[in-house]
Amino acid sequence: MSIGLLILVIVAAVVILVLFNLFNKNAPNCVDKEHFKNEWQDVIIMSKDDKTITMSVVQADKLLDEALKCFGYSGSTMAERLVAAKKKLTDRDGVWQAHKMRNNIVHESNYDPTKKSIVTTLKAYSRALKDLGAI
Repeated sequence: MSIGLLILVIVAAVVILVLFNLFNKNAPNCVDKEHFKNEWQDVIIMSKDDKTITMSVVQADKLLDEALKCFGYSGSTMAERLVAAKKKLTDRDGVWQAHKMRNNIVHESNYDPTKKSIVTTLKAYSRALKDLGAI
């Protein structure tokens, strides 16, 4: 094999790799839709039981944070990652309210959200996960 042909093969391989990486930028390797769909189904199951309905919000929040990290949104806190993803999220206010509810659940011992507010919150998390392409 001549040196010219070898160089041509190497250049072609590099071009193919670069093009492949450009087209796959929107789907990071860590994003496994099946994983997120299964985890989301667990959240839904939790939301149907009065004993675990409040914890479904906490689980949904964790799942969204995992998705934000997978898609490469930077920040040391979820709030910072939400700010970084604001252009991708269609219901930014809903997601912020959902995250605030999660914080209230975790940090305020007397906080007792209504079922209706939890359903609204879970819809916001679902929309955000869909916006990101996780589910």
